[in-house]
Amino acid sequence: MPLPIPQPSQPRTDSGNRFYVRAPQVWAVDQERYRHDQALWSLGEYSIFYLMWSLLDLEAGLVTRCLRCYGTGGTVDNRKAKVYNQPTINRCPDCFGTTYEGGFRARIVRPALWADNDEAEKPDRQGVVHPETTNVESTWDFRMRQGDYIIRADGSRWRLPVSPRRTTLRSGYDHPSQKDTAITYAQMQARLEEEGTVAYDLLPTSKIGIHTLLTQSSEFPRDFGSFEIIRAPLVPADGVID
Repeated sequence: MPLPIPQPSQPRTDSGNRFYVRAPQVWAVDQERYRHDQALWSLGEYSIFYLMWSLLDLEAGLVTRCLRCYGTGGTVDNRKAKVYNQPTINRCPDCFGTTYEGGFRARIVRPALWADNDEAEKPDRQGVVHPETTNVESTWDFRMRQGDYIIRADGSRWRLPVSPRRTTLRSGYDHPSQKDTAITYAQMQARLEEEGTVAYDLLPTSKIGIHTLLTQSSEFPRDFGSFEIIRAPLVPADGVID
């Protein structure tokens, strides 16, 4: 004779699922960040990250148009710039072709893991180019977008053709955000920039200077406070600039 099925004394309110965890597990995010940062600081290499201004920053009121090549202050005729949405000066030294004052919102140094790749060459209409792409991984405490730049210790400069894919740890019934639950950029794709492009106007311009800045020091971890420039939040508020 089968045993009777016990009936609950009170109505169920969880749709029959007793295995979910409603509260976000902050400790789990901290643990994952610690493990990832440990790998970066142990095996990564220091790289310079240039976070460039964009239209999102202009709309948020964080930056104005470049006075030298776009002419919002009446210093130059900006009718052509408005029509073509580009600077009137090729390789503007003030905005680096972004049309926004100062060119970049932040210049920071962070450890990064770079995928190994061999050099490549390909004939193009403009000559021989180097269509090299690689994957980069760095810390979670800043956000990169399409068009941002990375400089390696060997002096090579890389541009992001697309925005990175963020890796966020889901924990509890909460909306994921970069500040609270992001772990890393697991798939940051970078493309090698040809010499002579605006990327090589970004400081430091000397390969020796870059190598000295990023490698020649016995101190670890390094302090790059005198070199870094931060003009806006490294992680914009989710839902405001994303």
